[in-house]
Formats: sequence, C-alpha cells, structure tokens
Amino acid sequence: MNRNKFEVPRTSQPWLVTFADLLMVILILFVLLYSYSDADFDSVTNSFQNHNRSSGPEGGGAGDGEEKSSDEEKDSTDSEKTVPKEYEDQLEEMIKREKHIKEILDYVKTYAIEHDLEDKMTVTPTEKGIEVVLPEIMLFPSGKADLIKEAELFLNDMAPLLAEISNIIEIEGHTDNRPISTERFPSNWDLSTARANVVIRYLTEEHKLDADRFKAVGYGEYQPISSNDTDEGRSKNRRVVLIISNENFPK
Repeated sequence: MNRNKFEVPRTSQPWLVTFADLLMVILILFVLLYSYSDADFDSVTNSFQNHNRSSGPEGGGAGDGEEKSSDEEKDSTDSEKTVPKEYEDQLEEMIKREKHIKEILDYVKTYAIEHDLEDKMTVTPTEKGIEVVLPEIMLFPSGKADLIKEAELFLNDMAPLLAEISNIIEIEGHTDNRPISTERFPSNWDLSTARANVVIRYLTEEHKLDADRFKAVGYGEYQPISSNDTDEGRSKNRRVVLIISNENFPK
C-alpha cells in the first residue's frame, strides 16, 4: 500500500490544495517587503540629510551631527521592527491551521492502519480542498443510515481536531447502483443524503461544532469511483466523503 496517499498535499499539483493560502502568503510577503523597503528608504534619506547638515557651512559641530544621526538611526530601527499586526495575526493563523489539518490527516492515517482500512480510507487533494474518503463499512450497516459504534468512536476523536480549524466542512454521501426502495429511503438519493446528514448531526449535536460550517450533499449512485459490476467496486462506491474545504468560515 502506498502510504504517501496520506501525505497531503504532496502531489503533482500541490497548488490545488493550498492555492488560496499561497496567495495570502505571497500577499503578506510583498506587504512585508514593501514595509521594510519604506523603512530603509527613510533611513537612508535621514542619514543623507544629517550628513549635509553636519558638513554644511552653517551646520553644527561633529558631536551634534553624530548625536542626531544616532537618534534617527534608533528611530529608523524602531520603524523597521514595526509590522502591521493584522498581517502577523493572519500569518500565525495560517500556520496554526496547517498544523491542525496535518494532525487530522495523521489521525486518519493511524486509524486506517490500525483498522486494516488502508486500501479503503484515502486522502486526496482536489480543487475543493482535502477529501477524506470513509468507506460504508466503518460507518453504517448496509442500506441504513444509523451510525455503528465504531463510527461514533472515530467521530469522537475527529471532532476535537475539526474544532481547531475554521475551514468549511462538506460531507458527501455516495451509494452503489443497486436500487433501494424502503419506507425510509425510497431511492439511493435519499439514502446518500441521509447518511451525510447523520454524520453532520452527530458532529454538531454531540460535539457542539458550529453547524454553519457544514454542508450536506447526497449524490446517490451517480458519482462512482469504481465499477459497479463487482462486489469490490460496489463496496468502494458506498462511501462518505469528508471534505476539508479551502474556504474558511467567516468568524
């Protein structure tokens, strides 16, 4: 098994995962460079003016010039140390968010190894964000939308990690193409949507995560990742996908 699939965002197109954050980092970098460049320009200008005053015919003595130059160099140094607080906070927030996302991925990887689900649980970078695929077998009985005990334990450990980030979380439900028609689930649309809703309800009601951060989507049988002609393929298609979106929830 190629465990590198859990090493996100090491991919041939890493900009798909952190493109938005990269733009923010570049913006902050240019702002900082601009701030430092202004400070250096002021320092050089002040130094040049002090030199003219000290060497001019009506300028003060050498001691006066040195004293003023020293004071203004101190002011310039203080100016160079001044970085807009808002950019410092944004950079610190980005670093914290990346750290917490890595903790989530490490937990998923460890869980997959411990429960022999390395071939079924996957982590994939996409345009939306980081997609964590959770197979039906670890969440629900076949044809039902009631969380099994193992699923609750998994979500109990996952919830505090999700609480540490501000990203929008999208939960997708998927099924195979075998028809279902029960009183509770007239179609695979209903089953897949119900499963996504159940996962969100558990995280928001049992662990008090902000419900505004979550989106529920049911795709039924219409976005398979494998062939529905075999038991193995159908098993892969019955899944819930947890997407850690690139989009942040506005606080």
